[in-house]
Amino acid sequence: MSASCSTAQWLTDALVAPPTEAISATELARLRADLARDLHTLGADLPAGERLQIDAFKVLVAHRHPDRCMSNDDSFVPSPRLCRRAVGVAAVNRCVRGLSAGPAVAVAKVLADGLEDLSGESASGVRAPWWAQWYAGLAQGGRAVVAAEAVTWATQLYTALEWTSLPGFPVIGGRDDWWQCPGGSQLVLKGRVEVRSLVQRRLALLVVGTGRCQVDWRVELGYPGLVAALVRDAQVAPCRVVGVWPQSGQVRVLPVDLPMLRAAATALVSAVATWVDGRIEAQRMALASGHSALAGSRRGVNA
Repeated sequence: MSASCSTAQWLTDALVAPPTEAISATELARLRADLARDLHTLGADLPAGERLQIDAFKVLVAHRHPDRCMSNDDSFVPSPRLCRRAVGVAAVNRCVRGLSAGPAVAVAKVLADGLEDLSGESASGVRAPWWAQWYAGLAQGGRAVVAAEAVTWATQLYTALEWTSLPGFPVIGGRDDWWQCPGGSQLVLKGRVEVRSLVQRRLALLVVGTGRCQVDWRVELGYPGLVAALVRDAQVAPCRVVGVWPQSGQVRVLPVDLPMLRAAATALVSAVATWVDGRIEAQRMALASGHSALAGSRRGVNA
């Protein structure tokens, strides 16, 4: 227990340490303009009518498995593993605010509230969480799996930090960062982090990873830091991004400076180019397949 507390305090200190790097507003504006230009050029090559939404997962897929970028299926199918974060961050938020005694109690409350919001959604106008409709249709066994996944995830985040040592009130979960590439492009960037804490007027971000930390962890952490810098018109970028991989006990700290943002932008542009090429190739193959089927049907008619 003492070792766990010591690790949590170290991680907390690393997250909220004073910023060590400075990025001027001019440098940040130039980075934003350069990236917008590069992404707009790539977006112009997308097949007509297609919209490409990029998140950290897609950036990593493009770098690790470029052959998978031909898929045009962005459909989302809920599962206990996919909704554990949404339930878990709400549960941790309750724990940190002193509304629940622990993750298990908090998760049960979040799930119950989701069902209640769903039942009264039309009458009260309160919008139920995205997972509520799916969760409501599960049998008791399925609901138990959802709760178990969420409790595990929430416990890992809740015990990772010394919450009382964070300055002010951190944002746990919260809205994702979105950046629409300017100029009418069909490219949209989405950045997601688990915790945002303000350190000397700059954000410190914490990201929870899955499995073990990979060799390209700078890409994995750099992407949400870059999107956070893009969406705030502003004058400041985050000061650091901390990554935690609870399943393997690994931690990485990535200070945010101009070279780091430039490297993240380069990795992003490379990933987008791979996805755009994949979409173009998928369209070409679909057209070729359609022509082959049409030619076959004509031969059959002539015969």
